[in-house]
Amino acid sequence: MSTAVRVRLAPSPTGNLHVGTARTALFNYLFAQHFNGTFILRVEDTDKERSEAQYTQNIFDGLKALGLNWQEGSDVGGSFGPYTQSEREDLYTKYAHELLEKGLAYWDYTSPEELDALRERATAQKKPFIYRNDLDADAQAEKAKSGIAPSLRFRIPRDVDTVTVHDLVRGDVEFDASLIGDLVILKSDGGAAYNFACVVDDHLMQISHILRGEDHLPNTPKQILLYNAFGWDVPAFAHLGMILAPDRSKLSKRHGATAVDTFMNEDGYLPEAFVNFLALLGWSAPGEEEIMSLDRLAELFTLDRVGHSGAIFDREKLNWVNGQYIRALSETELLERIKPFVADYDLSVYTQEQLEQIVHITKEPLVKLTDARHDWRYFFGDDVERNTQIVEEVLQNETAQTLLELMISAWLPDLDLSSLETAQAGVKRLTKELASDHKTKTVMWTLRAALTGRVQGADLATTLTLLGKERIAVRLKSALATVHA
Repeated sequence: MSTAVRVRLAPSPTGNLHVGTARTALFNYLFAQHFNGTFILRVEDTDKERSEAQYTQNIFDGLKALGLNWQEGSDVGGSFGPYTQSEREDLYTKYAHELLEKGLAYWDYTSPEELDALRERATAQKKPFIYRNDLDADAQAEKAKSGIAPSLRFRIPRDVDTVTVHDLVRGDVEFDASLIGDLVILKSDGGAAYNFACVVDDHLMQISHILRGEDHLPNTPKQILLYNAFGWDVPAFAHLGMILAPDRSKLSKRHGATAVDTFMNEDGYLPEAFVNFLALLGWSAPGEEEIMSLDRLAELFTLDRVGHSGAIFDREKLNWVNGQYIRALSETELLERIKPFVADYDLSVYTQEQLEQIVHITKEPLVKLTDARHDWRYFFGDDVERNTQIVEEVLQNETAQTLLELMISAWLPDLDLSSLETAQAGVKRLTKELASDHKTKTVMWTLRAALTGRVQGADLATTLTLLGKERIAVRLKSALATVHA
């Protein structure tokens, strides 16, 4: 095995890129970067019925969006290709027959119905199902007459008691070899089985370290026995704790989105923030650092700081991290990030400078880019939506009527919106001179409710300059009509 660090992500394209797969990809990427190694993307499409090209593309696109670029793969090439399992079937056949010739594998003619019956019997006896075929040569020859298309099975060594996995995260984990059944390595249709194909691929691609989820841990002793059968070096293994829902169950769609593209393209999370958050699921940086770029994560990442227990997917923590990244962006950059999420608004009514002003006065409370749909709504259109609570509690009273009439008749005509300073002076004039008999809070709530449909929001003076006197007039009159309704 090569002494250079070579790691791989080997997703099965049977669905869109999942959060768990993305976290595994990230840890492999960081490990490779930390040691100046190579990150490889291999597509494991041995499940021919469920694998689809659209899922492969979704995985590629999602990883690239997160900045997790690979040095070898089906789309970028490399010295150890092809990097898609369906293009490597001749290799699997070759190495499977090598085991057969060594007497370490055998053709199994047991029918699916017979296997089902054996499973049912084991279940009834409350025993694990462990299939091992120890028929003598004559019995095996008789079985071959059945006409059933056989599978090729690797015979688990009968003289091995335990298999020890030297795990870089969990320490040594021992497995009872007597509980491991003979492995199918070539299915009856000639296709390679998962455990066999990945061992052949990892050896031929000189994979040095295999970082993957703990759900693969039961496969590892089987794979180690295959490495031993070939006389190949065994890669180093590290099995990562699963990502769990807040109730500590397995994260699934019932807990919300699990596909990476949904988080970014629909929910409005920044890719760099999402990567930062994923890194904190099962790994911690030395010290108290939490907001880290991809380069900084790679600089700090080591397996000794990876935990083996499950990591809770905390949406509130994700929101906090995303908010930190949003506020660190310039107004120009944040505007470009927000645009896809406010496509329903006619941005052409504002100049670039004005749009950046909107970003400036609304960015502080943003948690996700999608929040801009709500926070920007009152900057567009002549009228504004006002919910029943705002109308009943703020506008439908005599004080609001008096204030709105005053704003329309005595305040608006002389309101100067030529600059932010004059707009601020106009707000001060309203509260200090024209409506001095009323509490400032009451005046501000009435004005905001009339103009924005809310009692809190972005800087009022800037909002006034952006709306302009014509729209302000329309909204004040609309609010007054609401009072009389």
